[in-house]
Amino acid sequence: MRPALALLLLLWAAPVHALDEDVDADGYSVAEGDCDDLDPYRNPGATEILDGIDNDCDFLVDEETDEFDDDYDGWTEDEGDCDDANPLVYPSAFEWEDGLDNDCDGVVDEGTSVYDDDGDGWTEDEGDCDDVRADVYPGAPELVDDLDNDCDGSVDEGSTVYDDDGDGWTEDEGDCDDGNAWVWPGAPEFSDGLDNDCDGIVDEDTDTFDDDGDGFAESESDCDDLDPLVFPGAEELPNGRDDDCDGIVDEGTSIYDDDGDGWTEDEGDCEDDNRAIFPGAPELADGLDNDCDGTVDEGTELYDDDGDGIAEVDGDCNDADAFIFPGAIELPDLLDNDCDGIVDEGTELYDDDGDGWTEEAGDCEDADPTIYPGATELNDGKDNDCDGEVEVYQGWRCAANGPGGGLLLAGLSLLAARRRKRGRLGR
Repeated sequence: MRPALALLLLLWAAPVHALDEDVDADGYSVAEGDCDDLDPYRNPGATEILDGIDNDCDFLVDEETDEFDDDYDGWTEDEGDCDDANPLVYPSAFEWEDGLDNDCDGVVDEGTSVYDDDGDGWTEDEGDCDDVRADVYPGAPELVDDLDNDCDGSVDEGSTVYDDDGDGWTEDEGDCDDGNAWVWPGAPEFSDGLDNDCDGIVDEDTDTFDDDGDGFAESESDCDDLDPLVFPGAEELPNGRDDDCDGIVDEGTSIYDDDGDGWTEDEGDCEDDNRAIFPGAPELADGLDNDCDGTVDEGTELYDDDGDGIAEVDGDCNDADAFIFPGAIELPDLLDNDCDGIVDEGTELYDDDGDGWTEEAGDCEDADPTIYPGATELNDGKDNDCDGEVEVYQGWRCAANGPGGGLLLAGLSLLAARRRKRGRLGR
């Protein structure tokens, strides 16, 4: 019967005077939900006990007791339900990965991927690839047992029966390094510091093996590993061979052009470590005998080529002429004998006073710029025009002290007359 309908029938059947009266003095009247107002142990708020009676007036009998299936999973607590509030928990229930003891066997999540069934410390969710064997789990030692003990997807790897490097050979079959695919019995020997063919010798017949016993292998730059006299650092001899294996033949010997200037010591190079020095080289001002003629710096500004005691670097402006040097006597020879930058100064060929005339050209006083041939005669007591006469002016008259004075006056008179005539014609 539905609870609401039962309550209506109860209210209908109860005496009118009892609806709001608490007959059994339990604190509840029928109107307040007391389902048996004659029994003080039955009322809303009473504790449900295992007695086959609806003690708390919720129309359920013995709910939340050991004999009531509270979660309606078909099992009560008395029947073994270990969690009667969860319908997924009861004896024989399927065990789920939910952290609960679904089948009420006292073990949580057994048989699922989150439970360590074999007790090895790893669950399937944590990578245990066989959770029924305690010797199989991630990181377990790999054994020779045809099992993947460490759960890495490989069986027996790292053991003597497994070909770890995939070269077709196991350690039991003679592979002396089963971690390297280039090493197995009969493999080609490489220059790698390994015994590739597992014969007990490393790198034989390769460039890392010292075939001639000189202490150097080809990989250590021995350029001829069949000759014990040829190796890096060996003494270079003039024999047409690269004894020291530096890629150069006979360097440092008298038959080799060490400085690359085209000449060897045997051919006359007097300094074979300087490419600026060889027979016939241009002589440079460097304190060296560049041309190997036994003389240093000849023909340069450092050398006194003309033997006058002064080199070009010391101011000799023409080191091919012994009469030209700083302090030499200046001669009328169109040369700068004293190297002061001026040619023939102080001689009859030089215009010392800068008037455009030299003594050789007729300047009768080359120390005075107002005196030269054709200069204007001044009333200064000098022969300004170098004509051999000194004119003296007296007003408009000029008296010549010397032959030709009258002729000069006649010329001046004629010049004045022409000027007066030219003036009249212009009026």
